[in-house]
Amino acid sequence: MASSSSSQPITLTYLTVDVFTSTRYLGNPLAVVLIPASLRPRLTQEIKQLIAREFNFSETVFLHTLDDEARDGLSATSREIDIFTIEEELPFAGHPTVGTAYLVLSHLGWKHVDTLVTKAGPIAIRLTLEGSGRVKATIPHAVHVHSQTLGGILEKAEVKAETRDLINAALSDDPEIREAELNGPVVSIVRGMTFLLAKLPSLKHLAKVSTAKRLDFNKVEGLLDKGEWESGFVCRYYYVPTEGEKRAEESGRKEFKFRTRMVELGFEDPATGSAACTLASYLTVSGRETGGARLELTQGVEMGRRSEIEVEATAVEKNGEVKVKDLYLGGTAVVVTKGSIYVS
Repeated sequence: MASSSSSQPITLTYLTVDVFTSTRYLGNPLAVVLIPASLRPRLTQEIKQLIAREFNFSETVFLHTLDDEARDGLSATSREIDIFTIEEELPFAGHPTVGTAYLVLSHLGWKHVDTLVTKAGPIAIRLTLEGSGRVKATIPHAVHVHSQTLGGILEKAEVKAETRDLINAALSDDPEIREAELNGPVVSIVRGMTFLLAKLPSLKHLAKVSTAKRLDFNKVEGLLDKGEWESGFVCRYYYVPTEGEKRAEESGRKEFKFRTRMVELGFEDPATGSAACTLASYLTVSGRETGGARLELTQGVEMGRRSEIEVEATAVEKNGEVKVKDLYLGGTAVVVTKGSIYVS
């Protein structure tokens, strides 16, 4: 790649992949920018944020590589990644993890790499079936169900008028969707990544969800529990069961199928792996599913980018509480474009 001199522009390789699909132009687009070790000091937070805005995808990944992967690649089995939205860096996100895992293991063929290191911690990755392109990632988690809901905030006598107006303006005009938004549990999958889980009664209601009803959760005081949990990315995740719940006879694992949508920040996300992991974790904990849970989720249908997501959660019971032990996110991806991006 180009000169590492700070006075010269640099050229970086990027690829785009569609994630949670094996069909191009479906799934969730992701840009992955490769950053050789010698150029890492040049890529400041500001520059990475600018690049993410240039791609204008829901997320962009910066994959830190060795300077000569062909020569030195086998010397390290982990690679660091940074995940950016168009507005901020995230500690973890699902579709960037699966997309990057596919790129590393299947497209680039770096089968010796078994770990992606995110700001939320290391993530073990593997191919589930040789030649299939399907990958599975072991997801870091620190599941926390917050004590408050949007409805609970509005019921407080001391709630500020501007907070009340902010929430009411962002709620759906449909009474059943509105009820789900007001009463949905607020759950963090890791510190800094939180979802309001809104269960809707039908696919008809799911289709009514509007991208125009943006809620700036950072301005909703008291929604998130105090301390280490009270900041970070928050959005709404809507889901509808498409089949009755089943239980696997041998394992006792509960199995679910859902259609979902993630609408926030003034746009819709075609596939949200972190939200799917959050939902699986919440169902496991709240339902006391000691046998764990497996979810098959279809997202992005309404926007013409159908995505297929798989999540598995195992559980352990400690001191009378059921907790998530291990969490796995699975799917596939397909490369769409490859090119160069120039940084001054």
